[in-house]
Amino acid sequence: MVSASGWMADDSPKVSVDREGDALLVWNSCDLSTPSCYFEIQARRQPASGSPESILTLSPPGAAPAFPEVDSDDTGDAAVVWQQDGHVAGRRISASGSLVGSLQTLSTSAPAITPVVAVGPGGTALAAWLEVRDGAWYAVARRLSDDGSTGPAITLGSASPDWPGIGVDRNGRFVVAWSQGSQVIAARIEPDAVSSTLVLTTAIESYGGFGMVRVGVDSDGDAVISYRSGGGARPQVWASRWSRTGTLGDPINVSSPTDNVGFHHALATDLEGDSMLVWTRWNSNSRIEMLGRQLSRTGTLGTITSLGLHDRPDIALDDDGDGLLVFHSPSPPYEAQEVGARLISPSGSFGSIKTLTSDGRVPQVDARPRYLFIVIWQKVSYVYSIHAIAGP
Repeated sequence: MVSASGWMADDSPKVSVDREGDALLVWNSCDLSTPSCYFEIQARRQPASGSPESILTLSPPGAAPAFPEVDSDDTGDAAVVWQQDGHVAGRRISASGSLVGSLQTLSTSAPAITPVVAVGPGGTALAAWLEVRDGAWYAVARRLSDDGSTGPAITLGSASPDWPGIGVDRNGRFVVAWSQGSQVIAARIEPDAVSSTLVLTTAIESYGGFGMVRVGVDSDGDAVISYRSGGGARPQVWASRWSRTGTLGDPINVSSPTDNVGFHHALATDLEGDSMLVWTRWNSNSRIEMLGRQLSRTGTLGTITSLGLHDRPDIALDDDGDGLLVFHSPSPPYEAQEVGARLISPSGSFGSIKTLTSDGRVPQVDARPRYLFIVIWQKVSYVYSIHAIAGP
């Protein structure tokens, strides 16, 4: 248990592991002993060896924070972003586990929602989110340096109110992608330049209703961007490959064209460019079923594997493609009760199920460079505390 005794957490915990194996665990929680249960963004560092360190509070008293996201650089300097009082806020945490600088308001207008963050190897973070300006939604990004200072806001383009995706390569070049009506759009953000935006979905524009964008980036900047389409005959999961040289491949239909795809899917890419994708579908018995397959660095799709009646997948891959898939079960229409995990081989095969807890939901996972994973989740039973485990 990583949250404090007597505190109640919500179902959006996150974890980031640096290249030395130290983890930063982040969640949103409130003190049940107080008259009003005001939530706070909290964080706790878990060294690769040793006990968890003290809990840090990142958001101010009386704020209304939600949906924290976290990422770390090679040595553990981290950036945390979240929604707060209609804006997007951010804070840096040092590798030693102390707060750096002051709380920063990153958004320039309100409402601002769905923040994501990635941190380059050298420590510079880039946050991306959506905000309303003059009645229209825009995708916006901003750098958050390791000393806690911020750069200017970068307006990327018009957007639909859905989660953007973000990734970074080993040279500190970021890829941001987002949906805009019947399009998915991406841009590269380098230390001294921002690329022109690129429409990824021209070949399937008629499907419309894109969302749930995910980004995976390999060591030298080749990106895989996955997304869900809501149009056409039925919802599907797609992926686009955007090379570091600017070449864009045709969209790849990851899910079977006959599947009625569910809401959630997950993507992870290793440093060599091989990716794993896991998604859900409604089966013939009106249950959510989870499926997965590999997308190789050359663009070849592996065989689809049925992974059982589970939901809310998340994936992490280490440098060489060893991975861990986590999920909760049973799947809708029943309530989650267990958190499970399956190892993933570099060739894309899935191991047997390991039950991590019989009292958990909405797990998240991250990896160190070589075959160690940290999983975090919310307890199902009251008081909804946050728990974590390392393995295998």
